[in-house]
Amino acid sequence: MINNLFLPSVTILTILCLTSYGENSNIANASNLTVVAKASKDKANTKLAPGTYCYSAKTKTLDATAKINISAGNKVNGTVQATIQNRAESYHTSYNQTLTGELAADKAKLKIVTKIENDTQNTQEIWTITESKLNTGRETFTKANCTSATSDKEATATRKPVRVKFASGTNSTTIKQSVIRGELDTYLLGAKQGQQMNLKITSLENNAVFDVIAPDSKTIKQEATTWSGKLSANGDYQIVVGGTRGNTTYELTVEIK
Repeated sequence: MINNLFLPSVTILTILCLTSYGENSNIANASNLTVVAKASKDKANTKLAPGTYCYSAKTKTLDATAKINISAGNKVNGTVQATIQNRAESYHTSYNQTLTGELAADKAKLKIVTKIENDTQNTQEIWTITESKLNTGRETFTKANCTSATSDKEATATRKPVRVKFASGTNSTTIKQSVIRGELDTYLLGAKQGQQMNLKITSLENNAVFDVIAPDSKTIKQEATTWSGKLSANGDYQIVVGGTRGNTTYELTVEIK
């Protein structure tokens, strides 16, 4: 009888304890959810401070830079300059993009104009922009140092010189290549005094030029698109190619007589 009298009380106490535990767990869970939700909201509200942000991406097939400007009102504008190459297929081209739009948290809704070779494309895209990375959905750029404003034609890097070779029985050749802003291509041509050199360069972007440097390191011609001249000395002549603005995809014709 004693056990039967106390059984209901013990059962009720157990139920109350279990109920209380469940309520406390729900409160704890609710608190955790509130903290997570607040953290997510804070992250969503995080935005870049007004200013200029620069990024770069470099792979075996892509060499690109991006410059993004963000205003106090979260307006976005910027440029992308890139060179695409596949050496195995002897394919080279470059493209330039201009973009405008608005930034909400780390998402930028952009109108993009892409100029590649003789084609112009207009698209609307959403890019992710943070201080350390730029993700276009196709490529991921990482943070880079923004250099002070300089003339586009001022190059800062010269790639390894390439010697010009003619096919057997010929005295001219056309080189198809591309360079990005800030780089130069250098070609070496061995020639003799009294020979005539003829050079011509064309580019899809209409921005490729060359310098001609004599074996004594004196510049014969600067920022030219065509040049013909008799050579004054034996030795290696340098033909240095670059872009006057942005990237350039060019064809350089070299002839020696």
